[in-house]
Amino acid sequence: MMTPYLNPATPAERRYNSAHRATCNVVERTFGLLKSRFQCIHKSGGALQYSLDMTCRIVATCANLHNIATTRGIPMEISEPDSDEDDDPIPPLQPADRTSAA
Repeated sequence: MMTPYLNPATPAERRYNSAHRATCNVVERTFGLLKSRFQCIHKSGGALQYSLDMTCRIVATCANLHNIATTRGIPMEISEPDSDEDDDPIPPLQPADRTSAA
């Protein structure tokens, strides 16, 4: 894993830190985008409870599905990032109306 220089002394080290910061920003925005489109990633609390191999497959699949959706013009459903949806109880299912019109 590549890390930034703590105290960059040369112009090359400063350029590296700048490129590193820009790359980290792109990666963070990408994960934010995937988490907003795919709630299975967002609701995980930051750690999918699967093996590393399976987690990589899940993230790669979500990225592929996002690319397909983007290509086909399927809009994202925007959800509030700090919403308390997990705290809201799930309403019980209502019985189906079984009256017939006949």
